[in-house]
Amino acid sequence: METSSTHLLGEPHYSRNREEEEEEEEEEEEEDEEDEKDGVEEDKEEVKDESASEKLRSPGWSPGFYFRSDREVYYYAGQEIFIDGVLDCYAGTVWPGALALCHYLDTHREQLSLVDKAVLEMGAGTGLLSVVAALLGASVTATDLPEVLGKLRANVMRNTRGRCRFSPQVAALSWGQDLESTFPASVYRYDYVLAADVVYHHDYLDQLLDAMKHFCQPGTKVIWANKVRFENDLTFTENFKKAFHTSLLVEHGEMKIFMATCKEEEGEGDLETQDLTSEEEEENEEEGEDEEEESNKELVAEKHNDIDLHNVNTESRRRTEEPIVLEPVREDKEETNKHESDCEEEIEVEEDEETETDGEEEIADIKADEQQDRTPAWVPSIHSRFGRDVYHYVGHDILIHESIDSYGAVMWPAALALCSFLDNNRTKVNMQGKEVLELGAGTGLVTIVASLLGASVTATDLPEVLGNLRANVMRNTRGRCRFSPQVASLSWGQDLESTYPASVYRYDYVLAADVVYHHDYLDQLLDAMKHFCQPGTKVIWANKVRFENDLTFTENFKKAFHTSLLVEHGEMKIFMATCKQKEGERDLETRSDG
Repeated sequence: METSSTHLLGEPHYSRNREEEEEEEEEEEEEDEEDEKDGVEEDKEEVKDESASEKLRSPGWSPGFYFRSDREVYYYAGQEIFIDGVLDCYAGTVWPGALALCHYLDTHREQLSLVDKAVLEMGAGTGLLSVVAALLGASVTATDLPEVLGKLRANVMRNTRGRCRFSPQVAALSWGQDLESTFPASVYRYDYVLAADVVYHHDYLDQLLDAMKHFCQPGTKVIWANKVRFENDLTFTENFKKAFHTSLLVEHGEMKIFMATCKEEEGEGDLETQDLTSEEEEENEEEGEDEEEESNKELVAEKHNDIDLHNVNTESRRRTEEPIVLEPVREDKEETNKHESDCEEEIEVEEDEETETDGEEEIADIKADEQQDRTPAWVPSIHSRFGRDVYHYVGHDILIHESIDSYGAVMWPAALALCSFLDNNRTKVNMQGKEVLELGAGTGLVTIVASLLGASVTATDLPEVLGNLRANVMRNTRGRCRFSPQVASLSWGQDLESTYPASVYRYDYVLAADVVYHHDYLDQLLDAMKHFCQPGTKVIWANKVRFENDLTFTENFKKAFHTSLLVEHGEMKIFMATCKQKEGERDLETRSDG
């Protein structure tokens, strides 16, 4: 009895000791975890010290972003598609031709079935079109230049892995190469060749057309989507129509989608015509004219039903997408309202007639409501809108809105380099009270920074860019600057002496960032720089070398001016230049100095 009672009494005491031991063990484990955390924090501090030393070696123009949105979410083929963009090349942006073609393929699956078809995309860029084609059942090969393939492959693999019947391939393709040796026609045969917004200011339009003809064999259909921007587009379109049998699938303003087939040899063409004629005669004998009329009516009705179904699907798609918005809805609305109010204030400042602007705003609202139904169907609903970044220069947060539909409305790296240089070298380049002109202002970031540094700035660019440019400049300078910056239209190829006479328009500094790329106006750009660079003017030009054009322009720039290199970091260079005075002016200056 005693033994049993002792045993029973001893169990609670044993359990209490066990609990105390467990508590002690837990305390020891917590102390060990704290020690480990302290060690990790010390390691992190060491890493921070190392990263701080690395920052000293990093380019000074690298900006500190508070908000960065290079990722967009699209919805095609019943799937969400995440696309990461790159601002440092044309191929790293989703252009409107790709959106139009993606929507067309998604909404015309019966008329244009891609299931089990071999598809080649030329100039795939970010890969959105290849992803959509793969999701629609095609075996896709996405091609572009070698330097673009990294981001292209990442986007394609991310959005198709485990979703598609065929794993899409990514391959390098330069249009100007010997395609018969690298892509022999006897081996590489495709049902469809896709191309979207591949026609712009570059020197390879003839090679592009040759590549299309190479891949377009009998039975192949080329589908090319393009938004007309330059004269190059019209010239290429004419050559495209001469090279192929073409039909226009979609036309909405400047946006067009063509389908093309190869022009077969005469014998093949005659044989095909005979076959089609015999088939038509048999169909007419069997069905008769009345049945043809009924079928036509049914097709018309189906088209109307497709339009109605498209509107319904669009609305339902928007409803299903709402719960997965990546950015807070309240924040987007506040930013949108702020942007709209800023634009309204800008109109009031420029016209100084509040009553008239109120009336114009009401009319604009009415017109906007009327035009909602005419919005092109291919415009996507994007969750995370690319193109709103916050930069920090001159002690201010600078909110920049971009537009993916224009080279001039996208932030390029040389602008960041020049802004950082001006902000960090205020003694060397003093902007206080100076008259400054910016050529090719684009989004306006350089103009904003120069204004915040005390300059009286005139930002110039092409007329179609001025809306977004003016909005960005006014939004970020109102109430912050000594001088209100001006925004003006300037085409480099115009007669500048008549529009900007040198006797009237004199500037202390002429700024230009990333204005040299694939376009046909480099000679006019240099002439414009020489026109505005008078005695006492300093031209500061920032550029990242990408193409042979850059090197040629740099040589011509050095010949035209007295130049010095302010910054060089890899392919990024910032030059300062002054005009080469005439002999008489130089002698007069020498005498005055004596």
